[in-house]
Amino acid sequence: MDRCWVNIDALLEDKLLDLFKYAMRSVAATLARAAQFDTSDFANTGVSGCDGFTLAIRQVFPGERDAWLGVFESGEQRLEVVGRLE
Repeated sequence: MDRCWVNIDALLEDKLLDLFKYAMRSVAATLARAAQFDTSDFANTGVSGCDGFTLAIRQVFPGERDAWLGVFESGEQRLEVVGRLE
C-alpha cells in the first residue's frame, strides 16, 4: 500500500489505514466506482481517535475493481492511500 501524509502521526495513520482497507473491500463489492464517507459512519471511530475525517475513495482505473485511491482529510491533516485488493 502506498501512502502520503501531512500532519498524521503513526498511530493515527495505522487506524486510518484499517478504515481504508475496510472501505475499499466494502465499496469494491458493489457497482460503485467512488464513494464518500465521514469517519463517523464507521463504528468505534470515536474510541479510536479517527473521528472528524472525511474519506473519499475511488477506483484508480475506472471499471477495474482491484486498485483504489483513498483520501482522508480533517482540517490540515491529510492522508492519501493507494491500495490493491488481494
